[in-house]
Amino acid sequence: MARIYRLGELAEITPSPSSDQFEGLDEGLSGTPVISPGDIIDGKIAEQSLLRNLKAVPGSLMRFRVEPGDLVMVRQGAVGRIALVEERSRGWLYHFACMRIHPDRRRVEPGYLIAYLSHPKVLDQLIARANVGTVTTVTARMVEELPVALPLLAEQRLLAAAVAEVDAQMDNHRQALARLGALRPALITHLLGGEVPGERLPMPAVAPGTVRRVARGPRPRRLS
Repeated sequence: MARIYRLGELAEITPSPSSDQFEGLDEGLSGTPVISPGDIIDGKIAEQSLLRNLKAVPGSLMRFRVEPGDLVMVRQGAVGRIALVEERSRGWLYHFACMRIHPDRRRVEPGYLIAYLSHPKVLDQLIARANVGTVTTVTARMVEELPVALPLLAEQRLLAAAVAEVDAQMDNHRQALARLGALRPALITHLLGGEVPGERLPMPAVAPGTVRRVARGPRPRRLS
C-alpha cells in the first residue's frame, strides 16, 4: 500500500537562479543550452538545436546544471509543466522561470515521480497553492509541501514502465497525425499536376490601411 510523503522528503527542490544571470541568451549553436518553459513539451525537453544558449556560464550558475533523472518544472506562467531530464541534456541549465527537482533515487523512481506530478489532480493541488497575480507563480516551498503517494520501489518501476509505454504510443500517434496532416494537401496538389491554379500569380499591391475587396458576381434577382 502506498504511503504519503511530502515531496520535500523525497527530493531536493532547487529554486530558480536569478534572472539577471541570463543576460546574453541567444539562439546560436555555441554555449550551454538553457531549458525555458517553452522548451518543455509533453514531458520532454526540446532538442538542443531549438534551445537558446548562454555562451559564458558564470560560476554562480554551475549548481543549476541538470543531470539525468532530474525533473525540471515550470514555476512561473505555465505552472506545473514538467519534464524528465535525459542523458542528452546532461549539464544544461534551467531558466529562471523553472525549478529543479532532484529525486532521491533510493526511495523514488524519477519516471514514477514525473507521472505522479503530471496527474491532473496533482496539478490542481499545485495550482491551488500558487500565487495568482499578473503571472501565476509557485515557490520551492509550495512544491516541497505537495503530498506524494509512494508505493514500493519495485511497484514504482512497473508503473513508470507502463506510463512510458503509453507515452511511446501517444508519440507514435502524434507522428502519424503529423504525416497525415502533411499528406492531405499534398494529395490535392498531386492530383492537379503539381500546381494549384493561380498560385504563381502575383498578388495586387494594396495601399496601407485599405481593405482588399473580393470580386463578386452579379446579385441574383429576387423572385416576386
